[in-house]
Amino acid sequence: MEIIVGVIGRAHGVAGEVAVDLRTDEPERRFARGQVLGEEGGSRLFTVRSVRAHSGRLLIKFAEVADRAAAEAVSGTLLTATVE
Repeated sequence: MEIIVGVIGRAHGVAGEVAVDLRTDEPERRFARGQVLGEEGGSRLFTVRSVRAHSGRLLIKFAEVADRAAAEAVSGTLLTATVE
């Protein structure tokens, strides 16, 4: 079963980091380094490269998001995780 775990928000900086609005009660598990998340209704995958807290939000760098332009392009994407 797929569940929504977050929504990609605004780009942060020029290196492709994005703010993520959480929709899960297990952010440390769902957004752990190396975790692969999907896109609701799409085929894109997002691999968590790094995570850090900033002003009450998580800033996440995904391997597939190389720069600010790419980060802006994925804004609004609903992130999903597969659970049993």
